[in-house]
Amino acid sequence: MTYLLKSRFAKMLLGVVLIAAGWLTGGTAAVVHADSPVTSTAFYAAYLDVQQVAEAADNGLTSGVVDFLKSKDTPLDQKAAAVNALYASDIGWSERDQANEYARLAYGKNVSALDKSALAPAELFVIGYLQVLDHYLEPDISLITEAAKELPGSLTAALIQALAASQVNMDCSWALTGLVLADATLTKDMRQEAVDIITDYMALYKDYSCQNGAEQTEAALLAGDIIKDSVVLSVGYPQALVKGSRVSIDAANSTITPLVRNGRTLVPLKFVAERFGAAVSWNAATKQVTVSYNKQKKVIPAALTRNGRTYVALRTAMELFGKQMYYRQGLIIISDHLVLDAKDPLDRLADERVRVKLLGSGE
Repeated sequence: MTYLLKSRFAKMLLGVVLIAAGWLTGGTAAVVHADSPVTSTAFYAAYLDVQQVAEAADNGLTSGVVDFLKSKDTPLDQKAAAVNALYASDIGWSERDQANEYARLAYGKNVSALDKSALAPAELFVIGYLQVLDHYLEPDISLITEAAKELPGSLTAALIQALAASQVNMDCSWALTGLVLADATLTKDMRQEAVDIITDYMALYKDYSCQNGAEQTEAALLAGDIIKDSVVLSVGYPQALVKGSRVSIDAANSTITPLVRNGRTLVPLKFVAERFGAAVSWNAATKQVTVSYNKQKKVIPAALTRNGRTYVALRTAMELFGKQMYYRQGLIIISDHLVLDAKDPLDRLADERVRVKLLGSGE
């Protein structure tokens, strides 16, 4: 509880400081909509000499900005800055749907109707970043993660993906961005001033428990044991750790991830079932799923079908396979035994180590 209060107080205080900074400068500071990694890192300010970035900040998604974002000749960091600048105005966040607006203007259809496999990595990056900013409270980071995976040498792609991952794992924000900043293999394709803007803000998260504590060594050992013996997933993330190995949840469709609907956590049934040697069949007429496991068959209702994939409630899946589960802030650990207690300080440190391993490590 002490840590929880500390975190909440820090976030509230940070929000006050950022608002005060804008007031003291007469409103010239970049607009800050909320205290979060993706909404409080206004690095577009380092690119205002680029005409289209300034245009995005002043006028929003104009035809010139759309052409700039879509052009294969636009450097990736300038695309990122233009997207970042689109959220500089004080329009309410609930009114944002710029990913779909951009897709309609650039491709003539909404994001859901696009053939993602036909898009270049930089195009995926733009749409993925727009999606994250549109719905920053519950971001879908699958496209931005796929883009970063296909742009393996880019600091810009890796850093924006880390900010997106930080958005769903606030306690480990600095750890996730720190891994990117420390990666000497990445090409520095972002202006240093922009990197500094991001780093200065993210450094405010250094004191969160993912980084501190005398029990870190013990937590690291515990996390290592968990990773070797479990299936680890995260809401909105298209990859998983299966007994320590990184795998795609659905190699053919990176939008297939665990998700939350109406307060329930849902998981792709086929992926989870196959991890435990079960077979799954789907009856489209009855919208029911038959699961064959341990020489028994069970029929269950599907909670959701999405992009041709069947989802079931996480708890239902665990009951089917007789497994234990751990869930906290989007992190899902499935194991044969109870792995962590969210109320235990050491277990929370191990939880954060597992998050960093899943979300902070590339292939």
